[in-house]
Amino acid sequence: MKSFGPEGIRELQEVVKRKSKEVKEIEVVKLHESEGMSQFLVFIRTAEQPHYHAEHDLTFVVLKGGGELYLDGKREKLMEGDSAFIPRGKVHFYTNTSIVSVLLATFSPSYDGKDSVKVNIN
Repeated sequence: MKSFGPEGIRELQEVVKRKSKEVKEIEVVKLHESEGMSQFLVFIRTAEQPHYHAEHDLTFVVLKGGGELYLDGKREKLMEGDSAFIPRGKVHFYTNTSIVSVLLATFSPSYDGKDSVKVNIN
């Protein structure tokens, strides 16, 4: 598995293999960034807290593992190869149900990590 961009090719197998063993809860590795988008590998061993992004749309593909996505009041089981689109403002969180999940996440516009608004869904 590789990621190809203007800066060249980045082999992802080794990153996924190494990080999958190391991650304790949730870790993020930035792959690409422009003014209009940013792309990350997200490693999840546990679960995200419910939240939304006020100014960013998010699309992700499950590269490894599987879990359950809560999105706007609905839950869906996702496994390798599945994708999800999360429009800005929609409450969501991902719960890992395997050893570790690895998501290829793309934010639009570019994401600086600050637009995550925690919510209580109980």
